[in-house]
Amino acid sequence: MKAGIREKHPSFFILVVILLSILLTSCHKKNTQSQKSFYILAINDVYRAEGLDNGQIGGLARVKTLRQRLLDVGHKVLLLHAGDFLQPSFSSRVNQGAAMIDIMNQLNGINSGFDEDMIVTFGNHEFDKSKIKYLPRMQQRIDESEFTWMDSNINWLQHEEYGIIHSNKLQKWMIKDIAGIKVGLFSLTTAMTQPQYIASFDDPIEVTKHFVPFLKSKGAEVVIALTHQQISDDRHILNLDLPYRPDLIIGGHEHYRQLEQVQQNWIVKADADAASAAVIKVSIDSKKNIYILPSFEELDKKTEKDPQTQQVIENWLQSTSVKYCQKIKLGENCLDFAYGKTLVELVAEESEIRRYETNMGNFIADTARHEFRLCQADIALINSGSIRLNHNIAAGSNITRKHIEGLFPYPSDLKLITINGKILKKMLAHNIDMWTANGHWLLISGIKYTHNPEQQKFSQLRWSKSDQIITDEEKITAIVPQYLIDAKTDHDGYSMINEAMIKTCNKNGSNLKQLVINSIQNTTDGINPKVDGRICNTLKNNCNK
Repeated sequence: MKAGIREKHPSFFILVVILLSILLTSCHKKNTQSQKSFYILAINDVYRAEGLDNGQIGGLARVKTLRQRLLDVGHKVLLLHAGDFLQPSFSSRVNQGAAMIDIMNQLNGINSGFDEDMIVTFGNHEFDKSKIKYLPRMQQRIDESEFTWMDSNINWLQHEEYGIIHSNKLQKWMIKDIAGIKVGLFSLTTAMTQPQYIASFDDPIEVTKHFVPFLKSKGAEVVIALTHQQISDDRHILNLDLPYRPDLIIGGHEHYRQLEQVQQNWIVKADADAASAAVIKVSIDSKKNIYILPSFEELDKKTEKDPQTQQVIENWLQSTSVKYCQKIKLGENCLDFAYGKTLVELVAEESEIRRYETNMGNFIADTARHEFRLCQADIALINSGSIRLNHNIAAGSNITRKHIEGLFPYPSDLKLITINGKILKKMLAHNIDMWTANGHWLLISGIKYTHNPEQQKFSQLRWSKSDQIITDEEKITAIVPQYLIDAKTDHDGYSMINEAMIKTCNKNGSNLKQLVINSIQNTTDGINPKVDGRICNTLKNNCNK
């Protein structure tokens, strides 16, 4: 099914999936009495334990409630987290991930000891603190955890001073007996971030081809891959020959729910920050036929927060705030300080700002281009993955220090580079690739284009001011974050640009976060950014005007 169809009718798609699965199950009524089953509760990419919109959506206290509900009605429940939780949230920048581990430990109850039915894998953001000196911190977070970590394709480095990451909580593979079903698990973590304390990542395909038959030879009746990688890589796994295919992939990385069937097996990914959780029923009958019924549970205001977990979250929020304000030598409520206000709702929720033109994205990109105007900057291109607020700011409200710190978790130095139209088109082709709320989606200023997600194409690339088509030969000066050209990063996939393209400009090195703060403070009555049609999306806009 095309991504565009899922985008237009996500609820309809999920309903069809459930109805088909129910129909399939009903066709095997003879085996119903002998079926064994358990439930998987799966989350991924949870950076804010408190959730979004001041705790109105998502958060781990609601995950605990959902888990308890499943347990209370007698279901056996396996809790899986498909990576990205230690970094890069504001809280984790202040307390180095200690809060997240403590809160995740509460998902099985306060001080209840090791959780045998909770398993996580590493995401790329677990390795944001990538220097060798951070090895002891990673070791400490693992030691503090009360759940299992999987590292099937990770080879840890043995360092002469710091040693090597090790723990009996780390497992390359597992076989668990859940409700009488032998479940085999292994994990795959993207190699996009390789810290100094990891020697290498094994190839996901080869790891899968090893572990699927290996786990089955050990008696696994159902094999689950817990992955943190692009969904295109997950598809490759399920397109392997039958003996090498896992029965189910529980994944993360995109931040936007995914439900896709490949070769009759499912890929399931939930929304970031536990705005939703995947709930998957896994059954097996006497003939060893496997039935998998995936669905999503919205974790919004209708889902109560587990009070004990919520209390731990609130304690950490308070201590984090105090610690941060003390560090910058301000009062304990310094995060509430208002830089200014907004006259309109600022759209920064990730499923929007990472897929469409939004007024917040326009404001950020326009702010960068305005700063470089005396250096004759033509355009600004800012990767949306560097913007991490993941919720909207209401019209008429203050824009606070807490908003800005959440918005910009990374150093955001800007550089002016010289490219041509051909390179720009290559950048935009990568920009729209795997259009599932990926961080390489670009916030733009100075250009406009039409985006057709169904055809995975862009067209009508023009200058915003003149409306003239941009040719391959045109010379263009573009503002980009240092991250996109730095030789020490993966460029977010923008391999067509590099540091050799930097153009001399006295604004090089300008900090995007500070520029945005300045722009807000210098606007007396409040900022009022708009969506002006610089990215026309054929699924939601009339692009034939």
